[in-house]
Amino acid sequence: MYAIEHAILNLWKNKGRNILLGVIIFAIITTTVVALAIFNTTGVIIEDTREALQCAVRLAPRMQTTGGQGQQIIGGTQQEAMLTLEDYRSFAESGYLDGADIKEGSRSSDGVDATYYLKSPDLLADFEAELRSKGLPDDYAAKTDESSLERMVEPVESLKNLSLTFLIIVLVLGAVIMVLMSIIAVRERKYEIGVLRAMGMKKNKVALTLWTEIIVITCICFILGMGAGTLLSQPVSDSMMAGQVSSVSGGSTLADRLNEREPEQFESISVSVNGITALEIFGVSLLLASIAGVISVTRITKYEPIKILMERN
Repeated sequence: MYAIEHAILNLWKNKGRNILLGVIIFAIITTTVVALAIFNTTGVIIEDTREALQCAVRLAPRMQTTGGQGQQIIGGTQQEAMLTLEDYRSFAESGYLDGADIKEGSRSSDGVDATYYLKSPDLLADFEAELRSKGLPDDYAAKTDESSLERMVEPVESLKNLSLTFLIIVLVLGAVIMVLMSIIAVRERKYEIGVLRAMGMKKNKVALTLWTEIIVITCICFILGMGAGTLLSQPVSDSMMAGQVSSVSGGSTLADRLNEREPEQFESISVSVNGITALEIFGVSLLLASIAGVISVTRITKYEPIKILMERN
């Protein structure tokens, strides 16, 4: 108990050095909150987007490349393979679907623009089998728009990778700086530690005192850093995403129609800091503080009290 009380008193006694250490820890936690919040949020968005796009199915004639003559429909002519608007509408009457967008247009060889939305990507094979039973020609295939899928998630994946790289750099540099700060601080307090040891305080209690000091500072900075990081996460995400969104735009594809259904999902990312993210950040903060504390304590407790006091004299 004395070790803990002594640690708390030392926080104010050495306030100049502790404020500097606190500013560094605060900066590390704040940037970690921003990076980790963006990383976790983009991961969820990528999975949700992939699932949504993999649920969107279109019907198209099977094509093959012929030598020097481009592509042609497998198994017959384009006229033989054409479906009617009524065919497309009948295909939409399926228990495997959440809905369908069907309208006359010029995006397909049949003059019909149809997209079917599966309840789950795993139902594609069952849905296609049902269509065969309803008269879908073998020359047609039910496909997801893989090119649109990759184009849609590319900017978000870039943001995710960038935030992960930033997070790693912050943690590595933060750990190095905290260790150096702790070593310098302990060197400045060698005489104080020598006196405590000479008074009979055991090494483990000295270590507990030093560790308690940095943990208290870390906890205070964690509260402040969480607040600052939460406020900064959205503006930073918007700034990083601004240069990525343009790569989503293109011609008239499935991506365009999905953008019309939920445009905000692909033009910006709503970043939030949930309980899991907060716990991850708290764990990382305690780990960095403990590493810094252990290294500094290891350096000082290897000296005997008499040696420390003699060096002071």
